[in-house]
Amino acid sequence: MAIPKLVPALGLALVLGGAALAQPNVKPMFVKSKDLDAMVAKTKDGLASAKLPTGSPDHVVMIAHRIADGEVEVHTRLADEIIVRSGHAKIKVGGKVSAQRQTAPGEFRGGTITGGEVFDLKPGDAIYVPVGQPHQVLVPKGGQITYTAAKFPG
Repeated sequence: MAIPKLVPALGLALVLGGAALAQPNVKPMFVKSKDLDAMVAKTKDGLASAKLPTGSPDHVVMIAHRIADGEVEVHTRLADEIIVRSGHAKIKVGGKVSAQRQTAPGEFRGGTITGGEVFDLKPGDAIYVPVGQPHQVLVPKGGQITYTAAKFPG
């Protein structure tokens, strides 16, 4: 089943719309593009990632740079909105997962996805991954991808 093109925009709208709710003691937080790039300049085991300030414990925003495939991930409480900054990769979403391990409450990693749908990712693309959907970023040999991932309750 294909994810409609409207879904990523809707997911982003939900993230931005949630920010409009009253947060009287939260101040805007700004990070320059060059600082984002510096946060993920050095990879370890094919990945560099850094959390960005959000002012809310319920919302996680991170920037990630991959030069190798990521592990299969499943979040039982958070949805992902992924927006590609640079590079190319594929993301496999859906299907069934075998052999995962729990890494934190509501967070599972590893294993293998059987089935699912594969989407090509390129700069400017966005994809919404609903709560509980297995997903894995697949980087082609010699390739790379940098993206922003907003994680929020689904």
